[in-house]
Amino acid sequence: MKSWLSVLLLSIATLGTAHADIATVQKNLKTNFPDIPVNSVNTTQFKDIYEVYMGGRIVYTNDDAKYFLVGNLIDLPNQVNITEQRQQVLSSIDVSKLPLNQAVKKVKGKGQRVIYLFSDPDCPYCKKLEAELDKVDNLTIYLFINPITSLHPTADKTSKQIWCSSKPYQAWTDYTLKGIAPTAKDSCKNPIDKNLELAKKLEVTGTPTFFLKDGRRISGALPATELEMMLNEIK
Repeated sequence: MKSWLSVLLLSIATLGTAHADIATVQKNLKTNFPDIPVNSVNTTQFKDIYEVYMGGRIVYTNDDAKYFLVGNLIDLPNQVNITEQRQQVLSSIDVSKLPLNQAVKKVKGKGQRVIYLFSDPDCPYCKKLEAELDKVDNLTIYLFINPITSLHPTADKTSKQIWCSSKPYQAWTDYTLKGIAPTAKDSCKNPIDKNLELAKKLEVTGTPTFFLKDGRRISGALPATELEMMLNEIK
């Protein structure tokens, strides 16, 4: 938690040192790539190299903003992936603004720790994450069912059937962990289309993606031990 906050504080301090140069980069980006929306431009530890956050990812460029460097900026002596940490800062959200009425809620144990999960019932990595979450206790899960039909054509119907079930989270785990298809009809009022819109707004481009209580964005199927470490960092 401390390392993440230190990166954020460093970012805020750095912003005040090079407004003119950042403005030049922003202007050149707009001129050279008018169709690419840019979320932010910040300085880096390298002179005349700038961090550009766009399309949900970090790239690097110089004042001219004609070419991009794609890759990770590493603080080797301290074994810190600066790009990864900055990605977490820039892609974080205010979880208090999430529409929780669109999520399936599951409380495990005391439920003191919280994640906000965007997941597709037919996504193999989502199923792997679900198996790991099954090992984690003292957790509240807000599940935003988010079918990606371009990859899984029947996921939309399955998602709606799960939502329409009398016990939605059980129907979810029955399907993702045991391969038991939901039997409910898919015609009840459901938030699946709204979840897709929400995912697009939050730039959730793949599943599984989840957010921690402090707003950090995490992608992929992490092992339970790593999940425990992340959850325990948050006070």
